[in-house]
Amino acid sequence: MTSPDRAMPAGALTGPGGRTVGTIGKLSQDSMKSVVSGDIVKSFSGISVNLGSAVDAGVKRFAADLCDAVTGATGGLINLGGWARDLRAEADQALQDSARAQQTAQGAQVTADGQTTIIKATNSRVQVVIDGLPVKPYWESMNLTEETSFPRNFLQRAAWELSASNGAVVSNYVPSYTPAANSLEGAFIRCLYSGGRKVVSYIPDAVTSPCELYVVVGRMLDNGDIKIEWVSPNQTPLITGARGEQTVEMPAELMFEQGESAFVGIHQRGGGNRRPLLGIEAVDIPRPATVWPPQVNAQFSTSSLLSAGVTLAAGTLSFASRRTPYISIGKASVTGDPVKLSFFEDFENGMPTALVRMSARFATTADGVFQVDGMDDGLRRYLYGQKLNYDDQMVTGRIRTPSDFSARLFLRSDAANNSYVSLSVTSSAIVIVRWTSGSNGTALAALQTSVGDNVEVRLKAVGNVYTAERKIGGVWTAVLVHTDTANTLPSGPAYRYTGLGTERQSWTDGGGWGDWQAEDL
Repeated sequence: MTSPDRAMPAGALTGPGGRTVGTIGKLSQDSMKSVVSGDIVKSFSGISVNLGSAVDAGVKRFAADLCDAVTGATGGLINLGGWARDLRAEADQALQDSARAQQTAQGAQVTADGQTTIIKATNSRVQVVIDGLPVKPYWESMNLTEETSFPRNFLQRAAWELSASNGAVVSNYVPSYTPAANSLEGAFIRCLYSGGRKVVSYIPDAVTSPCELYVVVGRMLDNGDIKIEWVSPNQTPLITGARGEQTVEMPAELMFEQGESAFVGIHQRGGGNRRPLLGIEAVDIPRPATVWPPQVNAQFSTSSLLSAGVTLAAGTLSFASRRTPYISIGKASVTGDPVKLSFFEDFENGMPTALVRMSARFATTADGVFQVDGMDDGLRRYLYGQKLNYDDQMVTGRIRTPSDFSARLFLRSDAANNSYVSLSVTSSAIVIVRWTSGSNGTALAALQTSVGDNVEVRLKAVGNVYTAERKIGGVWTAVLVHTDTANTLPSGPAYRYTGLGTERQSWTDGGGWGDWQAEDL
């Protein structure tokens, strides 16, 4: 979820430059006007400008037709219908002002009819003005500009079999597969525009004890070889064991020309379990031996770490697998500072799939409360599967039925939930705790105080200052502060996960959580 009231966050973006949903419509029209006043009007240079309103009518009619064309070409994302109506009204007025206007306007339209290339270029120009690249439909990509190994909407669950008695689905499967050990799983992506690419996205599935994982970007050479241009650092320490879309940003844009083929892949190597990758399996379609590449996906087997500058010979690539991972490459989705994120769960619909269990023991949800599951003593620890974007962050929760044992809110956690800081709450105390190895806790600050059912508490980390607050009489009030003067508590991009937990000890459950929220500050 995005917020407690289910509203779209104020900073929700549709493209770079901080554009919001509320401003994209106006920006589209303004961009179009800019293009028409420049490129399109220049295309009428062969028409005598002293015809005044008559030529003006023709230009406006052509611009109105172009508006409708752009609206249709973008599926309504760039909706210029209103302005098109205004242009036609102005054109009609111009026609009334000139006796020869109709004839001249028709002449202008004839000229416009020959401007097919200009119309196409302007369509692209309008999109460039808005988003930097041709706009993608949602079924192909949730990012406006990325180019993918296959359309995102192909990632659908599929039935294994149907019951013979009643036709009900017996089981279904997620479209994912587990690659072979020490295999680079890649896909060829034809570049549709000339320019830089900076971000790669992919979707690993859930796994325990994962092996090393690297993102690899290369380009196909004229002879079919793959030249590796960039290899990411090991991504395993940065992502949880849950399913989730992951993005990695290259330090600098990698340039590709229109029509060139990028080769983008995931290389898993070394000890541990391979992460399944979300992808699809194609049918076997034989192609002539002279066609290259013979299919979208390819594999390269190696246990060695790949590096930029290495060339993979075409003959060493394997095309035996029909499975293609979902992977994309594109511009950075947001320019400038990242948007501030907010995650919220109220547990009304069961255990959220976004929460990843990090402990051996389980929690559950019942009647909208996150709580202990089972009779075993021990901690229940869960992380939210997506990181926040900033080091300054806050977690908030509404505790239910607190007891002598702790319910916890986590922030500044690593992906494995080994290192983090928590706000631990019992019926008689609020404590800020530093955790290492997942379950070894050291109190940093403590307050003995009575805590009842439905009390709201939160923990903030701003710089090296950790503040516990409690809502008293509807007002958030600081009750504990710990300043990490020696800067011993880790922070940074690898420590931006948040979460929650509880425990059971001596036949007694710790408190539960009625809702939970984490956000950037």
